[in-house]
Amino acid sequence: MNRRGLTFFLTLPLVLTSCKPEITNANIEAVNLRKEKSDQAGRKGLTPKEVESILGLPDRVENTTIELETQKKQVPVTRYYYEQGNQVIELHFFDNKLINRVPKWIQKPANDNPQP
Repeated sequence: MNRRGLTFFLTLPLVLTSCKPEITNANIEAVNLRKEKSDQAGRKGLTPKEVESILGLPDRVENTTIELETQKKQVPVTRYYYEQGNQVIELHFFDNKLINRVPKWIQKPANDNPQP
C-alpha cells in the first residue's frame, strides 16, 4: 500500500467520528408523534432502536434504578443523553420503552448581546 492510501485509511475514522448528524426540533417532533401513535396502539412507547433510527446513537447511556412512589420499589431504567452545543436532552426507557416525551431544543435568540 502506498503512502497516500495509508494516510487515507488512518484519517478515515477521524473524519467519520467528527460527522455526527445534527438533531433538529423536527426530528424530535417525529419521535414524539411516533410515541403518541405507539401509545394509542397499545404498545406503550418506542424502543431504543426506534428512537435511534430517528435521532441517531446517543452520546451517553446510563443504566440505573428509580423508585416507584406508588409501590416503594426500585425499577431499572435506561437513560439516553443527546448533547448538542451546550444543550442536553435526557430520555428515559423503562421495560425497553420510551416513557417520556422528548423535549425540544431551547431556541436561542439570534443575537444574545444586542447593541443599543
